[in-house]
Amino acid sequence: MWSARRYMRIPRELKPSEIFKQDFLSPSKIALQIVLLQIFYYITASVLFYCWAKLVGYELQILNWLFSWEYISYATTLGISISLLWLFDSLLCVLFLTVIVGRSKLAWDFAITIHAINFIVVVLFTHRFPSLSWILLQIMSSLILIFLGTWTTRWRELRDTFFEGLVDSNVGTSNSIPADIGTDGDQNGTQLEMRDLEAQK
Repeated sequence: MWSARRYMRIPRELKPSEIFKQDFLSPSKIALQIVLLQIFYYITASVLFYCWAKLVGYELQILNWLFSWEYISYATTLGISISLLWLFDSLLCVLFLTVIVGRSKLAWDFAITIHAINFIVVVLFTHRFPSLSWILLQIMSSLILIFLGTWTTRWRELRDTFFEGLVDSNVGTSNSIPADIGTDGDQNGTQLEMRDLEAQK
């Protein structure tokens, strides 16, 4: 039993906490970020579809709404509603992109990757090429992630740089204070010694 547990342990370098400490161009870190973003992308859409179906009274078809392009249509109320929910899902995923990735240079890469994986999943699920309406929806969704994701990640980078600069300046100021105090102390001590020598004379 003990040996089985030892072999079932995850190596330290494969733990998510260790992977996120790696360089931002590390293949294992990028793969983990892609998986997490894809999971959050589908989970957020599922929650939106569930709440909307319960609110409006539609029959819940999570798998079909997630992985099928046949329900995306701009001529029906159902198709327009699902399309708007997908766009709102992309808007919410901007937050996940900012937190998980946090690099403006990589924002558009991850945005395109999410939708490319979604395209492959939809083709495998339906066994047919998606419609033009679905493709246009994916283009609009990816543009939301690219532009807003780039802006929010760049804001996060600038904020971190700004606060790091404040911390460095405060540390430099605190380090210079003891040096000044020490110099003043030496000068005062020298003056006292000179006074003692004059008094002895």
